[in-house]
Amino acid sequence: MAGVSMKETKEIQKRLREIDDARNDYISLIAAGTMDEEALDEQFQKLYTEEQELNSRLKALEENNNIDNNKRSRITQALQNIESSSCELTEYNDMLVRKLIECIKVNSKTEITIIFKGGIEATVEVEK
Repeated sequence: MAGVSMKETKEIQKRLREIDDARNDYISLIAAGTMDEEALDEQFQKLYTEEQELNSRLKALEENNNIDNNKRSRITQALQNIESSSCELTEYNDMLVRKLIECIKVNSKTEITIIFKGGIEATVEVEK
C-alpha cells in the first residue's frame, strides 16, 4: 500500500508543478500584452481550485505515510527488543501472551497459526 501512496504522491507533485507552469505561462501572456487578464480569470480559478484539492490530498497522504512509518517503527522496535532479550520461558506467562499475541487460529489437528500484534503471522505444526 505504501507503494501506491508514494506513486500517487509523485503524480500529485508532478501535477502541482504543471499547474504552476501553466499559471506562469498565463502571467507571461498577460505581461506580454497578448492576453487580457479578465479573459484568463476562469482559467486561473480552475487552476487554483485544482491546486487546493491536490494540496489537501497530498497532506492526507503525507499524514497516512507518517502513521504507517510510526507503526513500522514500533514493530521494528518490538522485534529488536524480542531479539535482544533472552526468551527462555520455563513456564507459561499469561501476561506475556496477552501482550504479544492477537489471535491463535486452529487450522487442523496438527497445525495452528499464531497472529502476533502488528499483523505478523506464524504457522506451526503441533506435536501430538
